[in-house]
Amino acid sequence: MLFQPTVVQLRGVDNKLYTLAGAGESSAAILLQPGAKGLDAPTFTLHEDEYPAIEGGHLRSARAGIREVFLPLKISATTRPEMMKLKRDFIASLNPTQGLVKLLFTEYAQPSLEGPLEAEPTKQLTCYYVSGMEGGEDASDGVNWSTYGLILHATDPYFRALLRTNVSFVHYDTLRPFIPDVGANPFLSLDGLTPGEGLALSTNPEWITTQLVPSIGNAEVRPRWTIRGPLNSTFSLRLHNAAGEVVKELRIHKPVSLGPDEVLTIETTRGELDVFLQAVDGTGPRTPLWSHFDISSDMWGLKPGDNQVTLQVDQPPNLTPEELEDWLVLNRPVVSLSYLPAYLGI
Repeated sequence: MLFQPTVVQLRGVDNKLYTLAGAGESSAAILLQPGAKGLDAPTFTLHEDEYPAIEGGHLRSARAGIREVFLPLKISATTRPEMMKLKRDFIASLNPTQGLVKLLFTEYAQPSLEGPLEAEPTKQLTCYYVSGMEGGEDASDGVNWSTYGLILHATDPYFRALLRTNVSFVHYDTLRPFIPDVGANPFLSLDGLTPGEGLALSTNPEWITTQLVPSIGNAEVRPRWTIRGPLNSTFSLRLHNAAGEVVKELRIHKPVSLGPDEVLTIETTRGELDVFLQAVDGTGPRTPLWSHFDISSDMWGLKPGDNQVTLQVDQPPNLTPEELEDWLVLNRPVVSLSYLPAYLGI
C-alpha cells in the first residue's frame, strides 16, 4: 500500500500561505509535530427530554459547537535571524483582530491496489487564533528553533470544500452529437488508441420545477439560490421528504418582477443571510428584497445525500387557457443553487 503524508497548510489573515506538513523547500520552516487534535468529529451539544413514566427519552436537537484545534508546531532555521523573521511573519499572519485564518488539508487515497495515489479535494477549516504562540526557544547542532502549541477556534465547526457545487433547474434531454457520425469519426481519444466518444450538445433545454439535488459531504449545507427572469409572481422553494411530502418551504410572498437580464439571489448560509436583486452580469447596485421574504418560512438546508426540491410559481386564479399560455411564457424563471460541501472531519 502506497502512502503520502497529508499536506497541511495555513493561510493567514494577510493571505500568506504556510506549509506546515508536506513538501517544503526553504531551510526555514514551520513543522507540524505529532499530536494534532480537533481535526476529526466536532463536539456536539445534545438537548434531551426524559420520558416521565417509561424508559428512555427523546432527543430534541443536536448541534455542533465551536471547534477547538490544537497544532503542535516547531519553527526552525539554520540561523536565528531566519528563524526570527519567519516567526514574526507567522505571528502577524495569525492576528485575530484582522480576521480568520484558513487551515487547508489535502489527503491522498489509492482508488485501486494497482493504481497510484491520488489527491482528494482539499478541505478548508476557517479559524481564529486563540493562544499558543508564547513558545520557547532553543538551539542545537546549528539549528535554531522555537516550539509552540497553537490553539485555534473554528466558529464554523465543519470542514468545507474550496469549490461550490452547482445544480440547475434545467434538464438537457435531447442530445445530438457534436460530430454527426461519432463512431466513424471519433472526436477525442484519451490515450490516442481508444476511440473517443465525441461531445454532445443540446439545442432544446427543458425547464423543470422538480430537481433531485445531491448534497456531497456528511453535514448539512445551506445553499445560495439564484433566480433569473422572466418572472412576475410569488413563489416557493420547497424541500420534500422520501414520501414526497413538503417538509420545509422558503417563500417569497410578494410578487417579484424579473427580466431575463436580472437575477434574484437568496443567500441562506448562516452569518451571510441576504435577499437582493441585481443585474445578471453582477454590475450595478444591489436592491434589497427582504420585504418580499416571508419571515414565517424557513431558509432550509440540504441534508447529506439526495434532496428532492421543487419550485412552485404561484399562478393567478381563473385564467383562460390562452391567458395561462401567455402567463407561462412570462413566468419561467431559471433557478439554480450552489453550496460548499461540508464535512465533519478531514
